[in-house]
Amino acid sequence: MPFSSFNSDVNGVTHMVMSMTGFGRCVKQTEKCMVQVEIKTVNHRFREFHIKMPPQLSQAEIPLRNRLSKQFNRGRVEVSVKLSGHISPSKELYIDWDLIDSYYHFIKEAKKRYQLAGEAVLSDLLRLEEAIVVSEAGDIDDDVFSLLLSAADGAACQVSKMRETEGDSLSIELDTYINSLEELVQRTKELSPLIQTTYTEKLRTKLSEMIRGKIDETRIVSEAAIFAEKADISEEMARLISHISQFREALLTSEPIGRKLDFIIQEMNREANTIGSKASDSNIAIMSVEMKVLIEKLREQVQNIE
Repeated sequence: MPFSSFNSDVNGVTHMVMSMTGFGRCVKQTEKCMVQVEIKTVNHRFREFHIKMPPQLSQAEIPLRNRLSKQFNRGRVEVSVKLSGHISPSKELYIDWDLIDSYYHFIKEAKKRYQLAGEAVLSDLLRLEEAIVVSEAGDIDDDVFSLLLSAADGAACQVSKMRETEGDSLSIELDTYINSLEELVQRTKELSPLIQTTYTEKLRTKLSEMIRGKIDETRIVSEAAIFAEKADISEEMARLISHISQFREALLTSEPIGRKLDFIIQEMNREANTIGSKASDSNIAIMSVEMKVLIEKLREQVQNIE
């Protein structure tokens, strides 16, 4: 059986953003039989396969899994294979003679020990399910295997097209959110230098009201410098801008990017939280909250990217 005929790629198409959600069904048939393959993919942190197929095709499960592993990099992949038609698989009989011998001698010993009448008959031995097993044997018929291969190709191709289409929609949403986040960061960056000036004026006014006399400018400058150091968010802003750039670059690659984007978003959220905790300005605090809302929207969409 030519399991090695499974190719490394189904449709040869690379795509920048691929969703993890898709569905495909393909039916292939001859005069003798029909094979139907359904593939459903959904979100999952890792790659996980669940394959259901008739016992006659059990030998094809590992090659099929290996083939789909090259097509789907992440997500839960559910595969259902149905086989129908005039198929007469060979049978194989397995008999555990040692178990039957033990059972036969046990019956004889029990009858003797308890003085029971009668002898062990064949019907008693046939009731031993573990001792007599009938199973299907032999390789998959070449025609059936070819149909399975062709149907798997067709279903996987449909799944990929659906995942690409949804990936395009995800790209548009991600681009919208990342642009809005960048605008917020830029507004925050422009507002940041004004914080120290505003604080200095407030401090001067407060001290003037308290002492109602000459103001110690040295003290004001010192207090303002201490405040500026504590409230400085320039490093957080620089890192956040860098993460936005990395996010955009990842969207342009042809490799699976879901996990990378998820990590970048975690770092974005970390910086936004720090900005919010440092901010002593109400406007920056509000912007920090808006940043986290946008980052959460990005996270929701990224969960569905391969």
